[in-house]
Amino acid sequence: MNKVVMITEYSLDESNGSILRVKRQVEGLKENNMNNISIIDNFNKNSVKPKDSLIHAQQLTGRFFGKKTYIADIHGIAELETKAKTLQYPHHSWKKWGYHVRSYQYKKLENKVWKNALHLICASDAIYDRVKNIQNATIVRPAVKIDEFNTTKCNKLRIAVVGPFLPGTQNYDWQLISYCLKKLPEIEFVFIGTADKFFKEKLNLPNSTFLGRVENYAESLSSCSVLFSPYPKSSHIIGSKTKMLEAGSCQMPVITTPEGALGMPDNAIVTCETKEEFIKKIQELKDDGIRNSIGKEFQKIVKIKYNADIEIKKLIKVYKEFLI
Repeated sequence: MNKVVMITEYSLDESNGSILRVKRQVEGLKENNMNNISIIDNFNKNSVKPKDSLIHAQQLTGRFFGKKTYIADIHGIAELETKAKTLQYPHHSWKKWGYHVRSYQYKKLENKVWKNALHLICASDAIYDRVKNIQNATIVRPAVKIDEFNTTKCNKLRIAVVGPFLPGTQNYDWQLISYCLKKLPEIEFVFIGTADKFFKEKLNLPNSTFLGRVENYAESLSSCSVLFSPYPKSSHIIGSKTKMLEAGSCQMPVITTPEGALGMPDNAIVTCETKEEFIKKIQELKDDGIRNSIGKEFQKIVKIKYNADIEIKKLIKVYKEFLI
């Protein structure tokens, strides 16, 4: 067994955090002269299983393989994410109880996949704390190549909101975004990424700019000075958010909800609980000194804790334990 096969249930053509993690891991491995790796996407129970290979199973794809034949890569805890969705519905709603049942089913499945794995790869410290007593585990954080992102040269408050903004994706609290747009008409909000008709119609205000899908994402991001990521209360993603780390690489402060701050380093980002607090904090970020101070501190943390070269070497070390 001298090769690695990375398995994902998603298509490589999809735009989501899971696929981004797969692509960046493979890219980093090949840059470190590890060329004995391949990807199988759209994997399901009917797919042909690779032979004589170390399986790197993303999320819950380990359920398709036998005991002690795969490494499980955990980006988030489905049990917790599903349970959080119950907050969207009243107590008597059948959808609320449906999500409770699904959460319990995920709990059983996740524990089985983790126990049967050779090793666990955790996308954040919070995930590691959750699973460290179940199976041997290593933290391999989502990471960015700092040199691919330029420090922002934007000398005014110009706020980026990064998507995609589509059904089925981790959409933001559009009502909160709308409130901030209306209360802060003097500030431009720039939406980067594909947006559906509903999202555009709800947020079509004079101070909103929709760029759609851009060719040079790093350049578009650094043309702004702050990242706004208002995750809703029904979100519970405890993996680190790549788009926030990318903003940190650009020396941009990030302002988010407590839900958005899950899995992110303490005291590195601006967190607000109420819509009034968001308005207050955003207005404070008009001050260049405050904005630059927060951005520089976050950039420093990203360089130390989320460095792509360091994180990929941790993954290679895990591989070497099991490759012959």
